[in-house]
Amino acid sequence: MFWKKGQTATEYLIILAVVIIIALITVGVLGGLPSLSGSTDARTSATYWSTADIGINSYAVSASTNATFVFKNNLRNSVTLNSVKVKTGNNADTTVLSTASKLGTGKTVTASYNLTAAAGGNGCATAGDSFAYVVTMNYTDSVTGATYTFNGDGNQLKGTCAN
Repeated sequence: MFWKKGQTATEYLIILAVVIIIALITVGVLGGLPSLSGSTDARTSATYWSTADIGINSYAVSASTNATFVFKNNLRNSVTLNSVKVKTGNNADTTVLSTASKLGTGKTVTASYNLTAAAGGNGCATAGDSFAYVVTMNYTDSVTGATYTFNGDGNQLKGTCAN
């Protein structure tokens, strides 16, 4: 009779352990733990920006303040990318692309810049830090002549600082 109570308690503890493990996995996947959701934010940001009308296919910001961005025309018409500015926190906008660049459909242009010199800080004190930029692009559709300004609709460009 006593062994049945012991068996029931053991089964209960095993089931409880399985439920707790499943709950922890679910919370981690959904980003409920800050240490796990940081990389998810960066991946979500990278996906969003790579599929924007003028996408940012690749980007790297180093702790030494150098930044490189690769912009891609994801529209069906050629465009002229007039300017691109980034902003970190309360700092002023920094123009990272000021020379107009004509982009055919699917074509890219690379821009490199020293962010700290102009913006007073880029969010990258050391390698491994996280950064978040507000990006504003101005471009002109070559077919219609219409000029657009795109700022990501509240989506920041996020990532991890390189060496």
